[in-house]
Amino acid sequence: MCASDRSPDVPPEPPPAPRTLWLAIVLAGVAVGGLSVCFHAALDEALALREQLGEWAKPFGIAGALLLCAVCAAAVGVAVWMTGRFAPQAAGSGIQHVEGVERGLLPLWPLSLLWVKFVGGVLGIGGGLVLGREGPTVQMGSSIAEHIGQRFALPWDARRILLAVGAGAGLAGAFDAPLAGTLFVLEELKCALRPALYLGTLLASLLTDLCVRFYLGPAPELSLASALPPLAALLPVALIGALAGALGVLFNASLLRALAAADRWKQRIPAWAFGAGLGAGLGVVAWFVPALPGGGVTFAASMLDGEVTPSAALWLLPLSIVLTIASYAIGAPGGIFAPLLVIGAALGLVFHGGLHAWLPASAGAMPVFAAAGMAGLFAGIVRSPLTGSPLLIEMTGSYDLVLPLVLASLAAYAVAEALHSPPIYESLLERELRKLG
Repeated sequence: MCASDRSPDVPPEPPPAPRTLWLAIVLAGVAVGGLSVCFHAALDEALALREQLGEWAKPFGIAGALLLCAVCAAAVGVAVWMTGRFAPQAAGSGIQHVEGVERGLLPLWPLSLLWVKFVGGVLGIGGGLVLGREGPTVQMGSSIAEHIGQRFALPWDARRILLAVGAGAGLAGAFDAPLAGTLFVLEELKCALRPALYLGTLLASLLTDLCVRFYLGPAPELSLASALPPLAALLPVALIGALAGALGVLFNASLLRALAAADRWKQRIPAWAFGAGLGAGLGVVAWFVPALPGGGVTFAASMLDGEVTPSAALWLLPLSIVLTIASYAIGAPGGIFAPLLVIGAALGLVFHGGLHAWLPASAGAMPVFAAAGMAGLFAGIVRSPLTGSPLLIEMTGSYDLVLPLVLASLAAYAVAEALHSPPIYESLLERELRKLG
């Protein structure tokens, strides 16, 4: 449409994004990809070293267990101390901080957050905290992208776009999920639909994903063979979604109460002491269940592979919930997405075991229910079903799961909305604003 043909009531089209912005987006995608590779590799190495230490210490009995507990206590204690000392904004996921800055509610964090988030995340999660790598990569990716915008002397409006672009690329880098990274920016960050934003996020997420797959391999995080569920299984899938939604409401309320209690305790006892105490307890858990403490994705994959029985999942479910809440409340860097995969998979495994015992004809394949539990819990806690379903599809590489994952997500969302439970990151952001005000 030419200028003379445009109605005077129609606002003019926004000017196209400058070339420097698109160059910054490309550089951000590559930079976040490199960061994701380094963080992923460092975490894998830290987790492997902890498990190797546990195996080496087994023959020494109680002395070996005490050594493992001491190492875990030291690692978590240092992670909590350095976070509080150098960059308090690095505590926890950081996604709520990205949302706050994007909406103009919180100030931009210092660049020092990058090394604190990286080192603290490796130490804390490697030391046994049941937290995920996605929160750190989202906030670090956001920080790197915004800093690139500063280097290009872009105005704040363009740097806000880069802030969101880096966040989406960070999620893509954590889970090899570029589509979910793009949807995350639109659904969770609630950014305006602008071509530079959603196309830029998709471009940066693809570049990040290419870097991760090139260096760490092309296989999906939760590789799952084709498992097309029968139509008869859709009703049980909707039911597990509803249960996941109710569990998500309970999880959110418990997490917020744990954070409030931790704030009170830290007024009397140094935060690092609580971190060391939790680390020692996680060392005990790692002694008996080596794969449970840590990032969670590997353990979730073992559930999908059938390596965990429903009876074992029955006690792993509450244990995972307690450890995730305690790990997040302690104040070290780490996200909750990955631990939710373990909790959701355990819920699906328990549900499938019960269903198979009572109605074996309707049970279907166990991995379908485990994946539905993951998607449903994500929707119930984060309240982002549009992101959760594609995230699980990309992570499993199974497009046969589209219908059950969407159904479970919608059922969980409906239950959480009916129970008037706010999304967890909205609650965490409100908590940050109260602390500042």
